[in-house]
Amino acid sequence: MRRLGSFILWSSATLVCGTCLVLAAAYLYLNPQVPDAESFRNVKLRAPLSIYSADGKLIQEFGERLVPVTFDQIPPLFVRALLDTEDKRFFEHGGIDLITLANATWQLVRNKGSIRTGASTITMQLVKNISGDTEVRFIRKFKEMLLALKIEQELSKQEILTLYLNIIPFGKHAFGIQAAANTYYGKTVDQLDLAQLAMLAGIPQAPEAGNPINGPERAIARRNLVLTRMREQDSISAEDYRLATSAPITAQVYARKIELPALYLAEMVRKRLLQQLGSNAYTEGYIVRTTINSRMQVAAENAVTQKLNEYDRRHGYRGPEARSIQGTDQYNAAPEYGYPTNWLSTLANAKVSGDQHPAIVIAVRDQDIDVLTTNHTVATIDWEGLRWARAYINVNTRGRTPKIATDLLETGDLIRIEKGPEGTWKLGQVPAIQGALVSLDPVNGAVRALVGGYDFNSKQFNHATQARRQPGSNFKPFFYAGALENGLTAASIYNDAPVVLPGGEQEEVYRPTNSGDVFRGNIRLREALYRSINLVSLRVILDFGAQNAIDYVKRFGFDTSNFPRNVQLAFGGGTIALTPMEVATGYAAFANGGYKVEPYFITEIDSINADPIFLAQPKTVCHTDCGDLPQAEQIIEPRVAYIMNSILGDVIRRGTGTKAIRALQRQDLKGKTGTTNDADIWFSGFTHDLVATTWAGFGDNSSVGAREYGSTTPIETWIAYMREALPAEADSTVLPLPDRMVTLMINPTTGLRSEAGDPDGIFEMFREEFAPPPAADVVDPTDTKSRPLQQVF
Repeated sequence: MRRLGSFILWSSATLVCGTCLVLAAAYLYLNPQVPDAESFRNVKLRAPLSIYSADGKLIQEFGERLVPVTFDQIPPLFVRALLDTEDKRFFEHGGIDLITLANATWQLVRNKGSIRTGASTITMQLVKNISGDTEVRFIRKFKEMLLALKIEQELSKQEILTLYLNIIPFGKHAFGIQAAANTYYGKTVDQLDLAQLAMLAGIPQAPEAGNPINGPERAIARRNLVLTRMREQDSISAEDYRLATSAPITAQVYARKIELPALYLAEMVRKRLLQQLGSNAYTEGYIVRTTINSRMQVAAENAVTQKLNEYDRRHGYRGPEARSIQGTDQYNAAPEYGYPTNWLSTLANAKVSGDQHPAIVIAVRDQDIDVLTTNHTVATIDWEGLRWARAYINVNTRGRTPKIATDLLETGDLIRIEKGPEGTWKLGQVPAIQGALVSLDPVNGAVRALVGGYDFNSKQFNHATQARRQPGSNFKPFFYAGALENGLTAASIYNDAPVVLPGGEQEEVYRPTNSGDVFRGNIRLREALYRSINLVSLRVILDFGAQNAIDYVKRFGFDTSNFPRNVQLAFGGGTIALTPMEVATGYAAFANGGYKVEPYFITEIDSINADPIFLAQPKTVCHTDCGDLPQAEQIIEPRVAYIMNSILGDVIRRGTGTKAIRALQRQDLKGKTGTTNDADIWFSGFTHDLVATTWAGFGDNSSVGAREYGSTTPIETWIAYMREALPAEADSTVLPLPDRMVTLMINPTTGLRSEAGDPDGIFEMFREEFAPPPAADVVDPTDTKSRPLQQVF
């Protein structure tokens, strides 16, 4: 017996010593491989890219969902749910729970290598989640244990728990407890009840397979286990336990709470950051603050949607998106059996486009119809909501006005409906035409609103920044400014008469025309621009020189490499191709008194993991001191810019843009229409506080219709936007009058200074050195020894 006892004693001692030596060797080997625990204070949270407007509205998020919380924001009941289930001695151990470890070791021996309950503490799980190493190896476990001990020396229990609850995955792209509460319940974590908290506490064991959406049965079982552990630890009462275990699943996937759906702008931001930062843009918790004004953006979205709808209705109804879809015969034969499965799946798959909702016709009467909506309710559309639908024949022709509803639709047709007045519905249609709106702050180029098309989810192509189209007469002010700088005045007289130019190799001739083939004879430059007279523009280009015009318009930032070197410049046609963003940027130079600004849409890029990495320094128009901001370059002589503002104001007061002043009833508006071969229609307008360019057209460059101009859909869109976006006229910025400007009375027929008492005289502004002399100094134009002051071009 003594020999046996001695053997056992020495064997035990040897085992203990051996174990100590192994542990010591493991420590010496692994310790250098283990990172410093202090680094866990600066763990980068796997947070999404979040994009905000200038006034703090969430525009979009890309990447995994994570909303950081502090320890004080975590409900104590959730802490108990987690710890009672995962680590009930969390506040007592130093990173390793020796009791749980011993139990797991005994299971390993007894079950021949199988462990049914883990030995990982919360601290060890934190290590695993941060390292990303999920392979089951003893070396990994030793590393986790060693680092857990280190972390416990560096971080408090509250810091460890907070970090853990901010990084662990909960499935459905949600990381951290707050994001999980948002994702599954559409609430913050402090708003959840016991059953919901227990449900979330059970998810981290199997975040994808065990969440209540992917695995509801498994999630219920795990939730109830959590509640059982809480009851065993007296964390909840018996009554609380009973009520919570009997509660049904209330989880669903809640979309991110987007406050300002500016999707085209969000995509621009996403692409910019992906280009600069790579795939880390989605995971490093970047917070992008943009220049977008939420009020202006909403106004822009509404304006584009509304006015494209109105254009579409003017041109007729193209019919249902699908006629008598599968299941119609079944429904007609036995409607009492409910709606066909294909109808319901069709509605589920048909997405809202703009403000056009999918619906299926279920009954047609003479003067109204019933439709099944996406939420499976029935809506009635009366005749007022149907009567507009004259059949589309072509872009210029519609069919007769329908008499009864059966002229339009049948049961089983898939259609679009839109909201009418006082909660009613109207027959709708997704427009085939596209549109865009860009609005800038002329002082520094900040993009205040941007809409790139009718509906981003249907068509991601951004017409505001990617669609290079002919600007038509919208281009004229740019080279008119150059002609003025070159010595012309607003009173220069040009002959608005037919012109014949030599043709090409076939010796054909080119006969450009005015809109409507109307010719006005001698006309002042000012009037020619505000009336948008093509033949005067042509003569201006001939006098100024095509190359001189191209050299001048480069100042506005246009890429002129493909511009025509001929009179096509006069009409904004040929190979001229500009985006609405480029045109709006050009007009900003008129609005700010002649300075070149660069459009920008990101003001700051911050991160929840680091200091700000970008702060915009836009070139700014400063009449005194810019401070730390760079000064914008002057590209238009200030007096020319002032005269151009006056002429563009006349476009609104008495030219092609009078619809704007009639609608908005204010005197500070300026702008220019543009139409190109019936394919592109534009309007660019501004005050000294805000610039906006609007465009409409078809993707295939087909005609928008013979009765559509820049003064229809584009200016109407601009009006609808500016009505909401502009400050009150009393608060509007006034452009200061430059030095060496004079205003004189002239004769509108000759452009010369009027004699005293001339009843036909009008006032015109001039640069001092180009002002016409007094009438007494004007020489006889028939005197060959003298040059007349003013000549007809």
